Amino acid sequence: MFEVNPDIVRSEQCAAAFQRMFWAFLFFLDFRLGFNNVHVDVLPDFIGWLMIASALTTILELSPVVTSLRTLAYWLVFLSLFDLIEFRIPMTQSGNVTTWISPTFFVGIISMILDILLIWKLCGLIMAMASSVNNATIWQRADFRRKLYIAFTVCLTIAVLISFALPPIVIVAVIVGLPTAIIVFCLMMGLMKGTANMCRGTLARMSR
Repeated sequence: MFEVNPDIVRSEQCAAAFQRMFWAFLFFLDFRLGFNNVHVDVLPDFIGWLMIASALTTILELSPVVTSLRTLAYWLVFLSLFDLIEFRIPMTQSGNVTTWISPTFFVGIISMILDILLIWKLCGLIMAMASSVNNATIWQRADFRRKLYIAFTVCLTIAVLISFALPPIVIVAVIVGLPTAIIVFCLMMGLMKGTANMCRGTLARMSR
């Protein structure tokens, strides 16, 4: 469990930081437009990571772990630039289904690992914050949702890898993966919003 400064938890700057992170998760949904083998990310990930990095900058005194979280966010800003414009190379074809690979596929794997690490530590920070103000609800949400986020990310990556050998898996991955992704990211947004409300709630009780 991370150490946190309860005074920062009970502050408007902390609430504002997590409110900003709430909006950041909108940019992590992967919607692309393009033609032929070139596709552009409509909701660029690097904007979301920049929003998280800037939000963390405002609460560096919250916990020693915030600095490392901000460093991870900046690394993800850099790596996500390679994924802004995707060039797809046909790999295998089965009937009408073609699997594709991007030249930056391995950069994406590194990004996924850093993404998982950041989310795990960020939710751990939220759990420590919740403990400091005796909020069991937020603690339980953070614990469950970080596990859900990581399980979804790993399963999606495995499905993509399997699709290279079994192209029809691509259809299943899209049908199941897209609505699941929307649900998972909405839950993460809800956690950021709940954390912001927790900060404002404790601040309100102190001001009475």
